Amino acid sequence: MTETSVEERRHTAERESVIPGDDEFLRIELRGLEPVPPQSRHGRPRELFFIWGGALADFFSLYAGALLISAAGLGFWDAALVLVAGAVAGGTLLGLLSVTGVRSGAPQIVQSRMVFGRRGAVVGGFLTMVIAIGWFAYDCAIAVTTARALPVFHGSPEVVAGLLLLGIALVSFLVAVYGHRTISVVQHIQVPAFLVVCAALALFTFPRWDLLLQSHLALGPHLAAMALGFTLTFALVVSWVTYAGDYSRYLPARSPSFRVAMAGGGGTVTSLVGCGLLGAAIQTSDPTRLLPNLIVASVPVAFAYCFAAFIIVAELSSNYLNVYSAALCALAIGIRLRRWVAATGVGVVGSLIAALVLFAGSGFQGNYVNFLTITYVWFPAWAMVVILDSGSRTPDPRQLVARRGYWFQGGFRWPMFTAFLLGTVATVLFFNEPPPPGEWGFVSPLAHWLFLGQPADISGFVGLAVTTLAYLVLRRLERKGGLGAAPDAVYT
Repeated sequence: MTETSVEERRHTAERESVIPGDDEFLRIELRGLEPVPPQSRHGRPRELFFIWGGALADFFSLYAGALLISAAGLGFWDAALVLVAGAVAGGTLLGLLSVTGVRSGAPQIVQSRMVFGRRGAVVGGFLTMVIAIGWFAYDCAIAVTTARALPVFHGSPEVVAGLLLLGIALVSFLVAVYGHRTISVVQHIQVPAFLVVCAALALFTFPRWDLLLQSHLALGPHLAAMALGFTLTFALVVSWVTYAGDYSRYLPARSPSFRVAMAGGGGTVTSLVGCGLLGAAIQTSDPTRLLPNLIVASVPVAFAYCFAAFIIVAELSSNYLNVYSAALCALAIGIRLRRWVAATGVGVVGSLIAALVLFAGSGFQGNYVNFLTITYVWFPAWAMVVILDSGSRTPDPRQLVARRGYWFQGGFRWPMFTAFLLGTVATVLFFNEPPPPGEWGFVSPLAHWLFLGQPADISGFVGLAVTTLAYLVLRRLERKGGLGAAPDAVYT
């Protein structure tokens, strides 16, 4: 085939993938898994700052900072150090993965076919879809619980909770059904609004802060608490990494990689650190009381209503991303639906699970969120393999969606998939986050023995280190031809 005919075929393929009216505000996005061609790319890296800022600008981030004081027993400045370190570590991974979306123009799970093989990528896609639906359900339940705590709903019948759940779920997946551009515009509005409310909250609560609060833990338990706090903070960000490319794929291919990474990772770091520090500062006024009670006791009644409303809105911000990416993952693992139909299906399933979480009792809710927390263990290894391998290779967007593109052996690129598995096993072996008494959870026997029962957790460190070492060894063997197909081979 001549060079001219190859070029003609490339341009034809790009023209065929252009969808009229694609990615417009309040217009249903019709694009599914197909990579975004150059002529459909638009926007600037700073858009990612608001998208990812919205994912972490919520009550969970406030509560994360407060827990470092009330549950972990840290002082304010210890908690601040842990928050910054964990957020920066997680934000770095998310920022680097955002760059892969720009390079390939494809959703994150689709891009990972180049790394793990077409079938190997299904594993990450399936896990992401299940976890995204799970967090969508829990966020909806939290938003309803928050709304019902308002005096206007006090003593309301269960039917009111059902109607609140229906309304919150509808708004959540309706925005996701419209798609990428609508999510971006809505996040540009919600993030600054939530931060303004947080600034007002800071003004009301500032007189009660005790920023000189120190930990009373002995050295060993103190270090253990800091390690656990780092992992919890890191996990809050790293649990989003399999979504990263979904929101950067529309950016022009010429977008500077550094700016893309800084915008994506910077959005998560800014929101998590800002909200987390505020939560920690408020908690210093009384480490023994729950954060919501401290807030209610410190602000005027009218503002308490406003703040509660914004908690609900903030939960919606993360739900848009959960539904949108879960739908893309459903398509990536082989479910043959249009993207907006898959998003609707995700919303319906998530809403039903949310009803179960909401009405099944506090014990079930606690066990459910502990289960979702434990699912974090595979994210660090997956992210590290994708970052290491994608940085050294240029994807072929057409092969990403070809029937047998990036097939390798049996659809798996075993060296990379093995590195992912080894890193995940290492993370599990050091997982050590004890659940509250009476609730289900998992603590690795090795970690329990190593830390003498202290709730220290270094699973993230170990997982990333083992994954990196395994990748370097297996990649070298692969290059020498000792582990199956060459990494750049494509079977068609």
